[in-house]
Amino acid sequence: MKWIILSVFCISIQAQVYETGFLVVDGVFNSELVAPFDILEHSRYRDPQRFFRCFLVSQDGQPIKTAEGLRIEVDYSFANCPDLDVLVIPSGEHSMDTDLENDVLMQWVSTRVKQARIVMTLCDGAFVLAATEQLNGRYATTFPGDQDAFAEKFPLIKTQRQLSFVHDGKFITSVGGAKSYDPALFLTEKWFSKAIAERSAQGLVIDWQLDKLAHQSHGQFPPPPSAQALP
Repeated sequence: MKWIILSVFCISIQAQVYETGFLVVDGVFNSELVAPFDILEHSRYRDPQRFFRCFLVSQDGQPIKTAEGLRIEVDYSFANCPDLDVLVIPSGEHSMDTDLENDVLMQWVSTRVKQARIVMTLCDGAFVLAATEQLNGRYATTFPGDQDAFAEKFPLIKTQRQLSFVHDGKFITSVGGAKSYDPALFLTEKWFSKAIAERSAQGLVIDWQLDKLAHQSHGQFPPPPSAQALP
């Protein structure tokens, strides 16, 4: 978490910022990246004094190309990425295979998963998280068409089906696709309020009703970082 001082007409305002990094690789899928980014980034419009600061992180900090062909600038590399309150792992074309063989990527993910207060995966981003072994013994889900492969590859994880997302402790795993908005709205409701989640959903013409959504929640949801005095 970071505090930012905003000065307006000589009045200082403390902005409580939750550092939210999206891991991106060449071949990341548009929906799984943009949908949660939209929801979380829009938090600054709901409360300019408390919001998610969203940014992109790649291995070398260079621009990436999505699976669908969008070319996107990146904010940070693994080397200069700030501490994260929230780590988001969208699905990519190779989340189930060669990404898992990238030792630099997997070491960075493993370290940041331990440090982050919340870790969210979209679609097959769950494979990357699961490969760190930090989901072992927990409930999780992934893209419906890959749930059998997920269960076979990671037998120590309790794979869940026919759900939009699963929360277990600090982890939120989701099926992705058009449902990629759901876990971000869930996090918004938990860290801000139901009203703010509903307003963010309305801005994207989404009917957000958590109690009517197929999901699971296990264990206590981690609270947002506590306020800290400025030095």
